[in-house]
Amino acid sequence: MLKIQFDEAYYNGIMSEFGYDPLKFGKINFSLGKLTEEDLQRRWLCHHDANIYAKDLNEGKKVIVSTGFGLSGIPHVGTLSQIMRSVILQREGMPVNMVLGDLDAYNGKSRSLSETLELVERYKQFIIQLGFDDKSPSILRSQYNSLDVLRTSYIIGHYMEDQMFNDSEEDLHEFYHNNGKVDSDMSYRRKLSLNLMTADFIHLHTGLGFENVLVMLGIDEHKYVQFGKETVSRMKSDRNLNGFNMILSGIYSSIIKGFYNYPKMSKSFPKSGITLDMKANEIKDKIMNGEGDYDKPENNVVFQMMASASYLNPKELKNNYLACLKGKSKWKKAKKDYCEMLIDICSRWK
Repeated sequence: MLKIQFDEAYYNGIMSEFGYDPLKFGKINFSLGKLTEEDLQRRWLCHHDANIYAKDLNEGKKVIVSTGFGLSGIPHVGTLSQIMRSVILQREGMPVNMVLGDLDAYNGKSRSLSETLELVERYKQFIIQLGFDDKSPSILRSQYNSLDVLRTSYIIGHYMEDQMFNDSEEDLHEFYHNNGKVDSDMSYRRKLSLNLMTADFIHLHTGLGFENVLVMLGIDEHKYVQFGKETVSRMKSDRNLNGFNMILSGIYSSIIKGFYNYPKMSKSFPKSGITLDMKANEIKDKIMNGEGDYDKPENNVVFQMMASASYLNPKELKNNYLACLKGKSKWKKAKKDYCEMLIDICSRWK
């Protein structure tokens, strides 16, 4: 019987497919709390120092996972996958800091401030309905009202230089720019956005005392973590900064392909994905007919969604993998069943 093999060949193949150097990332070969190595490999692709986070977690140190997303529109499945991964980590005993990027969308994606602020409460209610626990030590917050973090962003700006920003373009920046969604270069407002994102990480240490912060993002955003790690390194080298000794690590999920051959599912490109306000018949049409080109389940957008934005258990996911590999009637039924599950989840967005 065919088996999903999260081996070296699989890992190197995925890294090569998306143009990443596997030597710059760590292969996931550790467990995280009660999540086994195989559990992690199903949901994430690679990491930077997450094995150190796992060790600190096991030793009982004060650690937290941090994630977030810009509020540039109605949530799509990529956003949903980050939320559901966060819920999984919480259920395994890890606190999660989830930041709703209202200011990030305002400066990073040039959305109107009123638009992003109006989305905050809707996002909060939806995230909690999906099972996210917003009680301490976990955090669910926006950026606009977190004035202490805004102060941290100003303080850590002392350790940042222009070249650091220039080296930190998101991997899909050119794609976004060519479609008129972001500025052509690392403009001042985009620098402000990245500065604040970094403060979202660092304030967890300076303001709340967490020793190790594990940032959970898509692999196309890994340069943001590298930017943060460089900032942390510079702060550690400052002899005038007493008691600063945080560890910043990262764990990255694969890029969720867009429907109809878009490189990524994004709120900025409506045709590429499923947003949670879509009608049931639109969702069904995309899942049943919009897969685009693929040569294996790992780069099939619908299977990727099943693996990251569903309630499927490992056995069900494995069966769907085999169905996708073979195609035909079993895969069609698997997609139909997933449609019903996803439509139910989307109905919770109000």
